[in-house]
Amino acid sequence: MRSSRIVLSGVVAGLATSALSLVGGCPDTVLTNLTKERTGNISIQFINNTRYRAAFSYGTWDSWDRSPGPVTLQQLRLPPHAISSVAQLPCRRNAAIGTQEFVQRVLDTKADQTGTFDADAFDDTVHFSSAPSDSDLAALPTAGWAEGVEKLLGVDYSCGDLLIFTFWEDPDAPGGFRIDYEVILDKVQD
Repeated sequence: MRSSRIVLSGVVAGLATSALSLVGGCPDTVLTNLTKERTGNISIQFINNTRYRAAFSYGTWDSWDRSPGPVTLQQLRLPPHAISSVAQLPCRRNAAIGTQEFVQRVLDTKADQTGTFDADAFDDTVHFSSAPSDSDLAALPTAGWAEGVEKLLGVDYSCGDLLIFTFWEDPDAPGGFRIDYEVILDKVQD
């Protein structure tokens, strides 16, 4: 009788999982993103392998929190052929450089209303500038741009990981530049 219950409970669990994935077209990545433990911080670092200054906004937030929940906004102007220091951000379900959803969350929460806000580096893309660093055009896309990138907790990274984004010139990419991504896993993860 016990083995029948185990088989039956396995069938029920399988059906429930299948039903959850079909409801609203919810793909496995969404379920993984929503159920991954979220504690601590993530680390983010940028490598600019281009001849141009990169200017951009990045941060973390929880896309499914529609209240709207908090967002962490950071901005950077990274010189050509440079590596940024490692930034620590709260581990949340979404991490992005640019992207329209990230920009909208910043606006919705008024995170852009600080004394240190860099309006020229705030966009859903990464700007690449050939203008001198003291110019009014220093953060504008005079040389081109790269599409923003978003990564998901549980799919692309876990809390404690180091996310590395590398900028490259790429004539085949929209705007003439692309962003590559890699993750270095936290050693204490099981």
